[in-house]
Amino acid sequence: MRSSRGNNPCPVCGRTKDTDCRWNDTTILCHTGTDLRPGDTITIAGIKWAFIHHKGGFSGMAAVFKPHRDRNREEWKRDLRRPTPSSPAQLLAVQQKRTQWLDVLDQFFAAFDAAWNVPDFYSATPDQLKNALTAIDDAQAKAAALAPHLPTIWREHPDLKQLHRLRVEDNLKAIAYMADDARQFKQNELGNPCSVAVRAMAEGL
Repeated sequence: MRSSRGNNPCPVCGRTKDTDCRWNDTTILCHTGTDLRPGDTITIAGIKWAFIHHKGGFSGMAAVFKPHRDRNREEWKRDLRRPTPSSPAQLLAVQQKRTQWLDVLDQFFAAFDAAWNVPDFYSATPDQLKNALTAIDDAQAKAAALAPHLPTIWREHPDLKQLHRLRVEDNLKAIAYMADDARQFKQNELGNPCSVAVRAMAEGL
């Protein structure tokens, strides 16, 4: 995150005397605080930011701002009920967990791209076909491993939900279709029995 300093003022309060205020593209932690109430917005460089709460940062006293999006009252209530880190150790743990989940999502997206770009089964060489089926199997395995954790990821890391939820949902559906195509090809052309895991994945999404 960027920090307030001499030629780099806090976008909320303009602080330059020290590095207490910090921010990036998804969060502003303003050490000066604010009189705003949760849900109120300010406009910075043409972009609306919403004030979330006063308990951010290592000190637990920074005003937290997030990019504004229209949300209903129930969503705001859920945000206010979400536990906030109360110590540097807890904040570090949250950040580490977010980094780990982002790593998992990146691996899932990479596996999806590899499966999506396989050649047509009927025109592929034997080596290409083997690699294609392996890529689809790998994407299906990563999808099956990721799916049960998505509610937790979206609940604990709303920024990841905002950035990636739609893409993840689209990729999961596409992988289910690809896995089913691969199953049918194996059954019809290679004589392989249907994989229970592949069938469950295809029918469950």
